[in-house]
Amino acid sequence: MTRNNDELAPEVLDLLRTYVDAVLLAEPLQLKLWKSAGVTLTQLRILRVLQQEGTRSASDLAQAAGLSAPSLTRVLDRMEELELVVRVADPSDRRRVCIELRERGRHLIGGRHILQGTAIARAAAALDASERQVLIAALRSFVSRVVALQESDAEVTSQP
Repeated sequence: MTRNNDELAPEVLDLLRTYVDAVLLAEPLQLKLWKSAGVTLTQLRILRVLQQEGTRSASDLAQAAGLSAPSLTRVLDRMEELELVVRVADPSDRRRVCIELRERGRHLIGGRHILQGTAIARAAAALDASERQVLIAALRSFVSRVVALQESDAEVTSQP
C-alpha cells in the first residue's frame, strides 16, 4: 500500500508505470480507430459500457462515463449521427431516456478490424493459454477495483 499520502510503495509505483506503458501501447490503435470511424476515446468508453452492461439510462451512462449531462448529450448527438447508438424512451417510464447500442456500434467495439495484425494482437497470441488467463484475471481485477473506487469517490463527492 502507501507509506503515507505522498509516497507510493515501490511495487505499487512499478505497477502504475507498467500500466501506463500498456495504455501508451493503445494510443496508435485509438488514433487508427478515430481516423477510420471518427470515434473519440470518450465515445469508445460509452460503447464499451453499453457492450458490457446493455441498454442504460442516459443518467447511468453519464455517471459510468464520468460526464455531466450536457456533455453526454453532445457526445450522444455525435454518436447518433455516426449510427453507433440510438436514444429510446424507457417503456416503463417514458420520461426516462435509454441509450442502446446499434449494430454499427457493436461492430466497431468488437475491435477485430482494428486489432487484427497488430503487435498487441500478435503478442497476445504468443502467450500460452495459462499466461493469457492470468493476465485477463489480473486486469479484470484491477479494472473492477478502479471502477469501485471511482464509484465510491463519486458517492462521497455527491453527498451534502
